[in-house]
Amino acid sequence: MPSDTPVTQPDQNDADPAIAPATDAAAVPADSAPDAENRPETSCCIVGLGASAGGLEALQRFFDAVPGDSDLAYVVVQHLSPVHKSLMVDLLAKHTAMEVVQATDGVPVQRNTVYLLPPGKHLTIEDCRLRLTAKDAGSGMSLPIDIFLTALARDQGPLAIGVILSGTGSDGTRGLMAIKSAGGFTAVQQPETAQFDGMPRSALATGQVDATLPPDELPARLIDHARKALARARPAANRRPRGGQNDQGDDPLAQIIAVIRSVTGVDFSHYKLATLLRRIERRMQGAGLESMEDYAALLRRNSAETVNLYKEMLIGVTRFFRDEAAFRILADRVIPSLLANRSPTDLIRVWVCGCASGEEAYSLAILFAEAQERMGRSFDVKIFATDIDQDSIEVASLGEYPRAIAEDVSQERLARFFTARGESYVVSRDLRRMVVFAAHNIMRDPPFTKIDLLSCRNLLIYMDQPLQRKVLGLFQYALRQSGFLFLGTSETLGDLQSDFHTVDSRNKIFQSLRAGSFRLSRLLVPTVAAPLARHGDDVTSPALEEGAAIDEAMAALMKAYVPPCLLVNEQMNIMHVFGDASSLLKVPPGEATLNVLKMLPSSVAMVTGTALNRAFRSGEEFALSNIPVKDREGVAALSLRVQPYVARKTGRRFALVVLDRANMLPLSVPDSDFDLNADAAERIRGLEQELLSRGENLQATIEELETANEELQATNEELLASNEELQSTNEELQSVNEELYSVNAEYQAKVEELTEITNDLDNLLRSTEIGTVFLDEDFVIRRFTPAAASFINIIPRDIGRSIAHLSTNIDYPDFLADIRKVFGGREAMERHVRVHDGRWVLTRILPYLTDKNQVAGVVVTFVDVTDTKQAQERLQNVLDSLPEHIAVTDRDGRIVMVNAAWRRFAARNGGGATDRCGIGTNYLEVCLTPEAIGKDGVARAVHDGLHRILDGKADDFTIEYPCHSPDAQRWFLMHATRLNDPDGGIVVSHINITNRKLMELRLDDEDQSRGVA
Repeated sequence: MPSDTPVTQPDQNDADPAIAPATDAAAVPADSAPDAENRPETSCCIVGLGASAGGLEALQRFFDAVPGDSDLAYVVVQHLSPVHKSLMVDLLAKHTAMEVVQATDGVPVQRNTVYLLPPGKHLTIEDCRLRLTAKDAGSGMSLPIDIFLTALARDQGPLAIGVILSGTGSDGTRGLMAIKSAGGFTAVQQPETAQFDGMPRSALATGQVDATLPPDELPARLIDHARKALARARPAANRRPRGGQNDQGDDPLAQIIAVIRSVTGVDFSHYKLATLLRRIERRMQGAGLESMEDYAALLRRNSAETVNLYKEMLIGVTRFFRDEAAFRILADRVIPSLLANRSPTDLIRVWVCGCASGEEAYSLAILFAEAQERMGRSFDVKIFATDIDQDSIEVASLGEYPRAIAEDVSQERLARFFTARGESYVVSRDLRRMVVFAAHNIMRDPPFTKIDLLSCRNLLIYMDQPLQRKVLGLFQYALRQSGFLFLGTSETLGDLQSDFHTVDSRNKIFQSLRAGSFRLSRLLVPTVAAPLARHGDDVTSPALEEGAAIDEAMAALMKAYVPPCLLVNEQMNIMHVFGDASSLLKVPPGEATLNVLKMLPSSVAMVTGTALNRAFRSGEEFALSNIPVKDREGVAALSLRVQPYVARKTGRRFALVVLDRANMLPLSVPDSDFDLNADAAERIRGLEQELLSRGENLQATIEELETANEELQATNEELLASNEELQSTNEELQSVNEELYSVNAEYQAKVEELTEITNDLDNLLRSTEIGTVFLDEDFVIRRFTPAAASFINIIPRDIGRSIAHLSTNIDYPDFLADIRKVFGGREAMERHVRVHDGRWVLTRILPYLTDKNQVAGVVVTFVDVTDTKQAQERLQNVLDSLPEHIAVTDRDGRIVMVNAAWRRFAARNGGGATDRCGIGTNYLEVCLTPEAIGKDGVARAVHDGLHRILDGKADDFTIEYPCHSPDAQRWFLMHATRLNDPDGGIVVSHINITNRKLMELRLDDEDQSRGVA
């Protein structure tokens, strides 16, 4: 089965009990009752009784039959006037031995106690404590019974009991459905025994009622059910609390479900009980535990075991082309019909709900790809594959499956749609592009819309009936008209069978005959019709409105006349009486009312109703005269005047009804002078007047109905337009969501890539042991390597500080000045500086360049060159110990190193020689000075010989040359050889051969002397 079998309930229901769902009971968790340690008392069943008109008698009969030690708690919710004090506490206390109290906010519910709803409040329950909220008088229809029963279902789950007694309307029906869905018990007063059977019959019409009995027979049934419910919650010794523990109120199964919900966010309260118990027992056996209490305690201690149990619940049994015959029907009949009349630009939308590891989604993708190939046309097919389990979604997104899928997928399909990779098959890129995987909770998240094919197989069988109906309603909402629904072989449509055409009954393929007409808000998060006013809402007090209306009415009366006058609102209720109207107004029997049409005599009431309707509709004054009326003084004729007006502050409409008989004489009827003809004639005149009044009233009613019908039609058209706009907006949001998902995946890949690059750079800098400091344009430290701490006193907390605030360990006075110079001039700079501990470091300062070649900071590196420096010093010492005059040049002929003999020789030849032959001067250019060229050709020969070496044309060069001083003759032997170094250069040595030359000259002179002799 797909792995989103447990459909989590909307968490929003827990936010405010006063707006608990009254539209759909399936949204109420059955396991949401709090744990026993949070309850004020050990668990007992709580009975919620809803009653309205005629409810007092039913409640009295009910409590007359309740024993004082029933071990149940009772909460009575009625329709009460918010402006009148309730006497129900005193009235019911006479019919029961239990304590009867008016509910207060936060009071813990105690067994054998009756709690009554106070006037002007809404009542809910949370953690076994009653909660009161103010009723909003201007919010329209109020459903206090639905609100409480729904909250009771959410808080008590299977220990909740709901009872509906006499009353009109349908309040309480949705609350009973919520209790039934949560596993509680529902009962209704037998309609034949109720004074008003509207509420009982409305509840019975749902088919969710467990018992229908007279009020005096209901208590015995409730007590019997409560005993069995508590026994089921703790049926055996393994559910019995251990000594010293006060756990009698714990439901271990509810605890287990609550722990799973708190750890994973998934609610299994609507999972079928038998399957739920089997999975729990399997894990208990693996853990070596016998009692469910012990296992619940283990889950509270060990979240890993909770996750294992959660995974056990997710029955992810699926494979490619499961039920091959069903997929053949899809390939032969369903998919061709979907593609037949579509243009290539149309989007074909498929939803696989509960995709588990993705095999079914890819199977449908294969069928669509094959169908497009057969038709020779290309379509834009998008398959939305969803599951509640994120791990399953990740597996499905990879599209990598074991070689064993070859048993379900033909070799032809494997070759075309899969690529072999090691011991696995990977779906092709084209196939993967057709499927969008996403985590999705079927009850919490909005469904996809405009779906052409919806596949949800073997998911519904693990849900209870109310949840199945809700999910099927969501599916109908999601499907297009003529869209296809693909269910598992053991699943049915239930109540929605008439809304679908059966394509294949055996393989459970259906076609929608019409789009779903449900409101999405009702399918996802039901609400009641009368939400409570919140603190801070701008709600005008009715008392202030009435006061303002009375003041304006008094002013109008003072100007005109002061006959009997009634101030009436749009609901036909009397708000104030001016003058003495006691002879006209009478209190009718039954429920107390201030309706003007019920308190006036019938002949006057009909005319008054017509006049009020016309006045409110037209906004103009309306008057009638000669209306017959019989009072205590006899028969008289009245004149009626209705004056409408609007309160300036509130905009509400009122009317003054003036009943004037000041100018009419009473028509006395003496007992002794009874005249049959006169009486008959008077009766006929009265009936004619009454018929005329009724005709006018009927015409006004017809006009009102026509106007109301036009308004309803306009409203319906607006709702249809709004629905289309919402559907379009949902499509756009879905498209944007898919785009964001793709962009997010790209960004995620980029982040991973950048993370790897950063790690590589960090390891590179750390392994080279090069101290590096990165500065921004304000010379604030952005990053540094650990090796930099040897040269600058820097620690990780210094990131974000200016480098000018830190001290250094190097002898570099111009350090900060050089940093500024490099930042401003964009030229790198190098310095060999000594560290305070005697080491040498090569400091490089470079500009930090962006990809746009802009300077965004400075990079400072420190390279330890102590060994190189020491090697250079050793080489210098070796050269200094030689008697020859030695110099080293670079490839351009510039002198880079000389020995001591070279420097001494230059010093003996004067300051000019030192400048001409010192470090940094170009030796080739020295040979071409006019002074050197003018003496003899030696300088030119030296220049050419050195050039040949630098150009690679010769390996060495030797020349003897005289270099006489004013006081002595000197000869030198110059030898130049190429430096074996990648950078090139020459080593030049000058050897003093004066002695040898003088000896040669002497020998030459002696030879010449002998020849002469």
